[in-house]
Amino acid sequence: MLHQGRLKDWNPTQGRGLIQRDKAGPDISICSSGFRKKPEQLQNGDSIFFQIEVDSAGQLIAVGAYKAGQHFVPAPDLKKPRLSSLPFQRLLSGLVSLSILAWLGYQSVYLFSAQASLPAMTGTDESAKEHKATVLSDSPVWPPIQTQSLTQFQCEGKQYCTEMQSCEEAEFYLKNCPDVMIDGDHDGIPCEQQHCGRSRF
Repeated sequence: MLHQGRLKDWNPTQGRGLIQRDKAGPDISICSSGFRKKPEQLQNGDSIFFQIEVDSAGQLIAVGAYKAGQHFVPAPDLKKPRLSSLPFQRLLSGLVSLSILAWLGYQSVYLFSAQASLPAMTGTDESAKEHKATVLSDSPVWPPIQTQSLTQFQCEGKQYCTEMQSCEEAEFYLKNCPDVMIDGDHDGIPCEQQHCGRSRF
């Protein structure tokens, strides 16, 4: 709120004085820093426009003051965004937010459906592995998930069970590699005594 009063008891050396308000009320202290722009000359009786604040000591002081008839450059206004750009910025931020939410929703639904489609680990380990491989092969993940046997084992000339390190390796050789001698009874189960014996089930 803008008030008006008269300057009194002005001390130019100290740059301090009082303002006697035109309306009823106590005198207000003012100093040089309380002027927007200190006039070149100040003397008692000058008409002063001012605002009132409370300092750290709880005293009323005049701030933003200026002498009547004084010309000064007003404080520059803060730059505000152009009104024409606000709708576009809001639209852009809204589209970005919707895109992020849609992506998160898709990921959540996909992960939930993938977990729900995996069969419970019941029965033999071999049947569970076959079910899992079937589910993964139908999954729309790119690049496709390859089973461990296709990437871990290669045909390296092994022929006997004593050269195999695991049942998985023996099964890979039986299905994919020539000239192997690891299924003597031709029942489709290699290295039954060393690795793939039925006792392991």
